Amino acid sequence: MRIAEKVFVLFFMAMIVFLSSPVTVRALPAAGAGPAMERAAGYLLMQERTQGRPLTPWSYVALAGCGQDLTGTRVQESCRKQFAELQSSELNGYSLLVLTLLAAGQSPYDYQGQNLVERIRAAQLSDGKFADNVDGSGMGEKGGQVLVNAHIWAVLALYAAGAEIPDAQKARQWLINQQHEDGSFNWILADQKPDVDSTGMALMALGALGEKNDSPVVQKAAAYLKRVQEEDGGFSSWGAPNPESCHMVISGLIAVGIDPAGADWTKPGGNPVTALQSYQLPDGSFEHIKGTGSNEMATEQALQALADVYYGKTVFERLREKNPAGSAATGKVQPQRAIRFKLGEKNYEVSIEGEKQVREADAAPFLENGRTFVPVRYLALALGVPESGIEWSPSTQTVTLANNGITVTLTVGGNILYVNGQPVTMDVTPLLLPPGRTYLPARYVAQAFGYAVSWDEKERTVIICK
Repeated sequence: MRIAEKVFVLFFMAMIVFLSSPVTVRALPAAGAGPAMERAAGYLLMQERTQGRPLTPWSYVALAGCGQDLTGTRVQESCRKQFAELQSSELNGYSLLVLTLLAAGQSPYDYQGQNLVERIRAAQLSDGKFADNVDGSGMGEKGGQVLVNAHIWAVLALYAAGAEIPDAQKARQWLINQQHEDGSFNWILADQKPDVDSTGMALMALGALGEKNDSPVVQKAAAYLKRVQEEDGGFSSWGAPNPESCHMVISGLIAVGIDPAGADWTKPGGNPVTALQSYQLPDGSFEHIKGTGSNEMATEQALQALADVYYGKTVFERLREKNPAGSAATGKVQPQRAIRFKLGEKNYEVSIEGEKQVREADAAPFLENGRTFVPVRYLALALGVPESGIEWSPSTQTVTLANNGITVTLTVGGNILYVNGQPVTMDVTPLLLPPGRTYLPARYVAQAFGYAVSWDEKERTVIICK
């Protein structure tokens, strides 16, 4: 059943879906997983174009997990919106943003000037649990801890980002200790009711923490899931068969090295994968309950499960693999695009997928009030904005830059930058200098387009990466 119906305090809980794990399952014999995956991905991409706004963050994670290039989508807009909404201290929000950034090919180690990965790492408590809130507090009475899934998501986000857990042994043991006598898990600490979705999620995190199919905790959880499996091979939650529960089980099993389409999981009516596929509609979308029509949450979760089946490994493992530099030692994601502007030098560097170009400019960047200013045209082109996306209004002295669904507007002398109409306050203003050249603050403009920005003091160089 949709997690959203179980939670009213955390809207993110509705979209729990996937996994990352060091275990790789052999190629799975589920017929039609590849074509079904492609149809589901096509549906989500068409939905984004039709609705004219971002999909859910989990949809972008699912799309990235099935191999889709998110260039040209609204994923950057989604990341900016999530970051702006990190008003509360809920750890789930940080974990979700880290995963979306990884799906977008960006670094969660330096986004909008924040190391989101380190914020999650710092939330681990002395008993091994990752706290409900990023400040270490809980969401229960008097600040008590209540959420098992905050722990699970934090583990998965850190694994996908290639980050070490401060105390992985304690994190694993804490989660093992939450298993019920019947082998199940629940997303609420005090709730002893068995829950299929939470059990699948727990297997995902246990896999990321190194547990395999011969582990007692895994065998106990698998035995519970077998007992509650439906005759068609699928699963129910809150009394209703649904694809989201199938997804949780599929991804959880793959996380610990179990084939969800194997003989052990095949009933007379099918297995978890065939049961999942029975919810797909002709347009590629999935229903939450049969006969109720297309549902984005059901589609995104089904897509993640199908991709896990198709690749034989979980989406978090694939996100981790896409990040060759994503380790605790480096803490970086291999940039798709890297830009270097050095103070006082007209030429600048742009590296695209590792191919370095030295581009010529007729004016050099400079430092003022602690910010690097770059001529508008060269900054825009370096960021991938096409010539057609660069506009200058002499009458209002306004610069407009547009690319991939993002429109950034700045006015000379004004300290407000607009990103798709949303205001961002800057601590500097664009400059118009003789003989009529406009300079923009590199950090604010680059971050508006979803780039991470850093400063090399020794080289006197601003470094911009995505």
